[in-house]
Amino acid sequence: MEEKDLEKTSGSEARERIINAAIELFSQKGYDATRVSDTASTANVNKALIYYYFKSKQDILDFMVDSLLDNAMSIALDFIQTNIVQMIKNGYLHIKPDRLHFASDEAINIFIQNSVKFYEKVVDYVIENKDIIRILMLESLKSGKHQNSLFHFMKFMNKDEKNPLFKIISGAEQDFVYSHEMILFRFFFSIIPIVSFAAYFDDYKAVSSLSDDELRSSFLSVYKIIITSLISGRDILLRNNSADT
Repeated sequence: MEEKDLEKTSGSEARERIINAAIELFSQKGYDATRVSDTASTANVNKALIYYYFKSKQDILDFMVDSLLDNAMSIALDFIQTNIVQMIKNGYLHIKPDRLHFASDEAINIFIQNSVKFYEKVVDYVIENKDIIRILMLESLKSGKHQNSLFHFMKFMNKDEKNPLFKIISGAEQDFVYSHEMILFRFFFSIIPIVSFAAYFDDYKAVSSLSDDELRSSFLSVYKIIITSLISGRDILLRNNSADT
């Protein structure tokens, strides 16, 4: 790319092209097999421009992960602030270590409806970013510096003031804690399934002959079945206490 063309290139536009090119190449060739020069060629920018925005190839991947998590955090915070915190303040919800306890049947029905709407937003977000999630999934299965990539999602469950999710909920519910069971449940039975769904979305669609909308609807239907199966009276159980006796 000539210098005059470089000067014409909008900064935000060029940066966006670099990121999109890296996502395409990382997901197709793998992170390790992709060179910075490959990204420059695909993005149609000068290699020097990549180093202007990013220190290294790893810096590009880190930016992808951070952006993914930041946006996911925003979706989660919106749900917590407008639903969970409000229900706690109104006396409709009490969070216990092993369950969510609701003041009435109406309260639990409202929570289920809102949680389904929230999950729809999450599903749409991961489908939109399935290539980035696929990269994280692939890197997590390798022995190397990125094998713990998926555990970046664990920061949503940190029990300290640096985690805005914990800070907001504990501010409304002083006795709130992330129990070990809750952390395990959220990671292996909430985060991992939806990450896997996004990573294998295109592959499953191909073998099942389902359309995008059909696959999305089927996944959301399964979520509704799972969340309703956890209801016991006016509680949503996070642990089967009978297993301890």
